[in-house]
Amino acid sequence: MVLNAAAPAVELDEPSPPRPTFATAWVLLLAALCGTFLAVPTLRYDFFGDELYFIAAGAHRSLTYADQGVLIPLVAHLADAVAPGSAPMLRLPAVLMTAAAVVISAAVAYELGGSRTAQLIAAAAYGISPLAATQAVQLSTFSFDATLQAAIIWLLIRWIRTRDDRLLIAVGVVAAIDLQVKWFIPTILLTLAAGIIVAGPRELLWRRGLWIGAGIFAASALPGLWWQNQHGWPALAMSKVIGAEQDAAGGGPLACLPQMIGLAGLLGGLLAGWAFWSLARERWLRPYMFMLVSSGLLVAVVLFGHGRPYYTAGFLPVLFGIGAVALPYYRGERGNRVLRVVALPVIGLSLVIIAALVAALPQPPSRVHTAIRTQADFAMRTSIYGYSGWSELTAEVADAYRQLPESERPKAIVAQNYWQAAALQNFGRDYGLPPVYSPNRGFGYFGPPPSDIGAVLYVGLDSTEPTLRRQFGNVQILDHLDNPNGFPGVNTGIAIAICRGPLHPWPELWPDMMDLHLPLGI
Repeated sequence: MVLNAAAPAVELDEPSPPRPTFATAWVLLLAALCGTFLAVPTLRYDFFGDELYFIAAGAHRSLTYADQGVLIPLVAHLADAVAPGSAPMLRLPAVLMTAAAVVISAAVAYELGGSRTAQLIAAAAYGISPLAATQAVQLSTFSFDATLQAAIIWLLIRWIRTRDDRLLIAVGVVAAIDLQVKWFIPTILLTLAAGIIVAGPRELLWRRGLWIGAGIFAASALPGLWWQNQHGWPALAMSKVIGAEQDAAGGGPLACLPQMIGLAGLLGGLLAGWAFWSLARERWLRPYMFMLVSSGLLVAVVLFGHGRPYYTAGFLPVLFGIGAVALPYYRGERGNRVLRVVALPVIGLSLVIIAALVAALPQPPSRVHTAIRTQADFAMRTSIYGYSGWSELTAEVADAYRQLPESERPKAIVAQNYWQAAALQNFGRDYGLPPVYSPNRGFGYFGPPPSDIGAVLYVGLDSTEPTLRRQFGNVQILDHLDNPNGFPGVNTGIAIAICRGPLHPWPELWPDMMDLHLPLGI
């Protein structure tokens, strides 16, 4: 009997290489430079219509709104309180969120073991992308939603590496915040869940932290759900309206896909494409395969749902991070030298393109010599020249108002579309105009004029006169505003009228006037 048998050999795993450090100083410096660079156009663009609406909405407290959550109107209200009438101050939060997305791109690369160089390439890809330029130029639900979506996916990727369940609770908190921005985040969460169910890691679905996070998210949704139920679920109707607008202005689903790709830019597009390729082929990326499934599913949802191209924007910082890390892993040492030779010109060309866009846009309105006839024309004009005409509209309305005898001046203004109403509410305070109401989109849910108000000053399209005569006993056109090369619904085809003797009380008249579509006359 052998009492001292040799112990079986223990096969030790090969020690893993030391983990790269996060390039904190360089990433923050790059984010600051990109944010500062992309903030330059915010100094030159006039207010966008929705920005004026956010300021107006922030003055009307609500649990939620018909077309978005409460966070952006609150941010707009605070920015306007700090610096009234300042577009750059209003857009500062959007610039900061863009800089945060630059950092998240680098953070994703770090979580996957990317070197400091890979982290900076990922960060640069986002910072010099058309997506970042679009995100920073105006305050919008997109400017917050894209970064918050990316933060959620980064937290999931970090959980896969660390298995720290506190990160899953943080996912619920960030998703709850994003829900207060817009109601698209449940779609994002469902696509991520589908990706995890299909590709793993399915273990995540049973972690206690995830369900705590889900409870936080569900609790945050209750006030908005209650409000939507009380008001007939306008958010659902808005999705159809947005789809129709996207088809008219953006060319429909067939044109949406190249627009999505274009938002990534040259460097970002190459990294995102390489990320998809690597996720499908590289064994070390298998724990993150859910990104491949979720990204494809989200693109399909946006295309078939007639959504806007930037609905997929939150996935791009993550794909940039994956692509930046994956490419050196796939190539050999010789390939890395080739990569450096190719990467520098691509980064340089991307920087030249975005610099040209920042320098050239917006073009001065004086260079406009053609009229807007279609929704596509409208979208193109705003992209190149920005909006204009708010001051002209307000001054014309104020002039018509002051021409009336003081005893006959109405105590309220009703604007046909919510951009007109927001502009008059914001700029009208300098002219002493009365309170402004509008039955259009979210503005309509702020309520009608008081019941004891008879005559109102009405601002709308020329074509609305027959409708007004069916709603009021007396309609008198006071003035027209028709700039041939102006913006429809702002300073082209506009009639200013005094409407007396509503044929029904305002609480009865208002529901029939309410409309979620944006009436521009084109």
